Amino acid sequence: FYLENKCRFGDMCKNRHEGETEKVAKKDSVKSKRFKNEQEGSKKKEERSRSKKKPPMKTAADVIKRIQWDQMFPKEYFVIGYLDRFLGVVEENFTTFSWENLASVDYDVLAIPQHRIQYFKYKTEKVWDKTERKDVMFGSTGSKVGIMEFMEE
Repeated sequence: FYLENKCRFGDMCKNRHEGETEKVAKKDSVKSKRFKNEQEGSKKKEERSRSKKKPPMKTAADVIKRIQWDQMFPKEYFVIGYLDRFLGVVEENFTTFSWENLASVDYDVLAIPQHRIQYFKYKTEKVWDKTERKDVMFGSTGSKVGIMEFMEE
């Protein structure tokens, strides 16, 4: 291509080259219009897909920190359902877990990676569930009931 003084992309090339004729310049203007139309179309598709996108959900780490630090939540009433590698989903009380860094705890301490947490329950009802996208703790998924109203029931 170099020896023939041609671009290896041929008609699909978007760059101008030395020695182009008027005919090639006209093709470029048609291509640039088509390229702009494609870009506008893709922007519209992105806007449509954004409108269908679900709102972001608060993470399990956010729920853990709120239970730990908010005095309104009695820790002994919260139960965590986590995914065990061998047993499946297992439930344990919130107070049995150690929430330190996993690298710093010993083998006899119950500590799990936070991405394994599937749900949190207050007494018997779920207040945060990853698979159902339920979030009563913060209302990040559009829940109509707040956690305080939920706890009063």
